[in-house]
Amino acid sequence: MIRVLVTVSLLALPLSLAGQAPDSSLAPEAFGLAYLTEYLGLKPDDISYRSDYTEPDSFRLEIVARLMQAPLDMIDYAASLKNAHVKAQPEILTGVLFQDLRSEYQKQRSRPYTADISEIRRLYNLYYNDINLNQLLTRAAVYIDITFPRSLDKAMALLSTEQRTFLKKQFKELIVIGEDEEFLSVEAIDSLEKVEEGYCEEFVKFGTRIDKDPIVAAGIDCLRELMAEIKNIRRLLASGQMSPAQVLEGVGYLPDNADQNSYLGRQAGWRIGGTGSDYYTGEYKFIFDFGGDDVYDLSSDPDHPHSSIIIDLSGNDSYRGQSDFVFGSGFFSVGLLLDFEGDDRYDGGSFSLGSGYFGMGLLYDAAGDDRYDGDTHVQGAGSFGLGLLIDEAGRDIYNAAVYSQGFGFVQGAGVVYDGAGSDSYYAGGKYKDILRYEDHYLSLSQGFGYGLRPWMSGGIGAIVDVEGNDSYYSDIFAQAASYWWSLGLIYDSAGNDNYQCFQYGQGAATHMTLGLLIDDFGNDVYFGKGLMQGCGHDYACGLLLDRHGHDTYTAYDLSQAAGSANGAGVLIDNEGDDRYFVKNPGNSQGYGNPRRDFGSIGLFIDLSGSDQYDGNGRDNYFWRTDSKWGGGMDIELNPKDSLEEKP
Repeated sequence: MIRVLVTVSLLALPLSLAGQAPDSSLAPEAFGLAYLTEYLGLKPDDISYRSDYTEPDSFRLEIVARLMQAPLDMIDYAASLKNAHVKAQPEILTGVLFQDLRSEYQKQRSRPYTADISEIRRLYNLYYNDINLNQLLTRAAVYIDITFPRSLDKAMALLSTEQRTFLKKQFKELIVIGEDEEFLSVEAIDSLEKVEEGYCEEFVKFGTRIDKDPIVAAGIDCLRELMAEIKNIRRLLASGQMSPAQVLEGVGYLPDNADQNSYLGRQAGWRIGGTGSDYYTGEYKFIFDFGGDDVYDLSSDPDHPHSSIIIDLSGNDSYRGQSDFVFGSGFFSVGLLLDFEGDDRYDGGSFSLGSGYFGMGLLYDAAGDDRYDGDTHVQGAGSFGLGLLIDEAGRDIYNAAVYSQGFGFVQGAGVVYDGAGSDSYYAGGKYKDILRYEDHYLSLSQGFGYGLRPWMSGGIGAIVDVEGNDSYYSDIFAQAASYWWSLGLIYDSAGNDNYQCFQYGQGAATHMTLGLLIDDFGNDVYFGKGLMQGCGHDYACGLLLDRHGHDTYTAYDLSQAAGSANGAGVLIDNEGDDRYFVKNPGNSQGYGNPRRDFGSIGLFIDLSGSDQYDGNGRDNYFWRTDSKWGGGMDIELNPKDSLEEKP
């Protein structure tokens, strides 16, 4: 709960009585928090929530529980996540996120199954005549045929066959929305909700027996080994020491009665493609393609999930899912899609494009202007696993419906990491929010963490975008938002960015949870209706931090540093000539409503610039709102030298 240990008068104080300024050597946002909380009779660490306020469950992540106790530490956590990726080494970020998937009470992490030498030796005969390719194929075969399935068995060892089937079918329905639901009657919707509640109650009876670590760790180990092999092959190709044409000639002769399945790279579900435009259709476990503008029309059977690895070295490729669970889909498995060059098109249905559902899924695209389209649980989505979409360069387009673009469900982490380029993110437009509106859609995406209240705590959902003028479009629940013991965040480091969301977004947290949006540089636009732009509702903390640029913030109500029902909402703008607009000043721009005796916290902080307000604020002014622990300040932390403005 929020620890409010003192009682203060709600009468406004003049600027001269605001108190002595804190240490100016602090980071600007830390200085602002210390300064304003002192003015309001608080301290920054009064924003804190005890882990046992609600009954703890065994699915809660340690990092979420820790940050709930010190929500302002989200700023440092987001910075560490941004710095975790090293270009051309996606395995580093996956390893960091694996550590963050530790449960709150977990004492040790399980390791993957390790294949012994006898299992490796009896795999396959060699077909191709290049030692480097054979080494890569051997590593992949060991993981696909031995390590991955045995690691999944370790993860599910304590479950019955019926319980495994429940996870593939009924539990999955908790994050699947039918298009026909908007046409259901109130009675039918109520009945559907009761069915889903029954699924939750059934799952908690055995869900604690699942150990996701072996299969996720196996995927990370495989990625680390394959990236080293691929780097070596790409080096040999660039130097002319390897010729795809010669490699594909193979051994040149096979006996008439030879079994193709006994030769490495020729077995069923495996294919090696050349530098031309190749066409792949059906189900595959492994594809290695040397280049060309290729088409992948692939499918997968969810009743018989298996791991898959696709490596494409170059070309403008089209990945067209003929079913769900393809293209970097870890559905009870590990799915890796590694594309190194070209302007590519990805269309993956659902549970695809970097989706980890009781497994690990990674889509890694190193270069090119790419487009990603999907429906549900795509583009960096994790549930009892790890889902990542890493795009290192190019002007990219991301389109999805729900539970996507950095989505973290129970015991999961889902992340989109985009390194460079002006990108567009769109989530929503398909599944209506039928309980609240007739003309708005659920997004539940773009840095969204989600738990199932009150049964299961949620995970980590994040977007990290390093460079470019980016646009984020969504409707309800998106853009650094979260629900029930989870963390949703966006860290956009540079560019003139545009954030458009209707409700519950842009640093918004509801019901014992955390939401954070950080934007470092650029002239940015933030627009939304309500519960936006630094809003925490019901023992939750939502924070929006914009460090540089001339920004515009527009909202209707309960936004721009609003705390509700013992929540805490914080908006901090460090620099720039900014404009703030709200429709309802009565519950915005530094507002904390007086629920449950000890109230809520709303902190509005602007630290420099000539600013315009339509609401409670005013340039170079301190204020308190007619609420419990709400107020704001606009100061010149680093005023410009007047000589700098002279010609």
